[in-house]
Amino acid sequence: MNRLRRHCSLGGLRGFAAQSGKGAHAQSLKIAGINDIIAVASGKGGVGKSTTAVNLSVSLANKCRLRVGLLDADVYGPSIPIMMKLHGKPEVSAADKKMIPIENYGVKCMSMGSLVASGDALVWRGPMVMKALEQMTRGVDWGVLDILVVDMPPGTGDAQISISQRLQLSGALIVSTPQDVALMDARRGVKMFSQVNVPILGILENMSYFKCPNCNEPFYIFGKGGAQKTADEMGMKFLGEVALETGIRSGCDEGVPIVISNPDSFVSQTYGDIAQKIVSMLEQNKQQHFHPEINL
Repeated sequence: MNRLRRHCSLGGLRGFAAQSGKGAHAQSLKIAGINDIIAVASGKGGVGKSTTAVNLSVSLANKCRLRVGLLDADVYGPSIPIMMKLHGKPEVSAADKKMIPIENYGVKCMSMGSLVASGDALVWRGPMVMKALEQMTRGVDWGVLDILVVDMPPGTGDAQISISQRLQLSGALIVSTPQDVALMDARRGVKMFSQVNVPILGILENMSYFKCPNCNEPFYIFGKGGAQKTADEMGMKFLGEVALETGIRSGCDEGVPIVISNPDSFVSQTYGDIAQKIVSMLEQNKQQHFHPEINL
């Protein structure tokens, strides 16, 4: 715990993003008051990206004691309001007419799901999506944040590339399940971030195994060790395995992340460890001033 606090202390975390660019262009990409912005991404949907973003954000806020924001950039399928139990619409500040994020569990949240009626489908083309994302980033009064976590849309299309180019990302976390079809798409995600010069913080394997509640034996339903192997082949850090547990699913459905409902569980400790690793890497990148090398 002392080590976690040492790595995650507010005084020890500085904005690597502020130093990774040069000149006026780099400054124009920054959002005032935010030290670091990290993307939680996947090459495809259904691998638990939003679940990871939620539990990681809450761990950063509650275990690492950081000032954290969470941006739901999945405009077409926003799920953060349900997972974070957000109610109502954001208020607008009288001074600068910016939206005030809704806060829960110590995390400031912004999502398209908080701006439209529940169940409404957004039939928008690319330019409208880009305008909405611009409003949800620079049109929000985030205050002072140590880290803004961006729950990216799945895939590697226009929205993902635009977010990567318009925000000064300190790094990207890739989420995948162990099977080959998901890892193939995860590789595409890594390549996209590499092409827009965003450092890869590492890959996390979600739904790694199911542990039988009766005999405690792990069952590797989706295969074993796929993300670890991919990380080794591509020269990335492997951030860890997150088991397939009922508590994770029920927590997301009920709007109480498992790191809140059962903070002492093994999977909550795993999320906490991953949060610690990310903070340590941001600090290391800031000190050493280099981007991790990715072998494509």
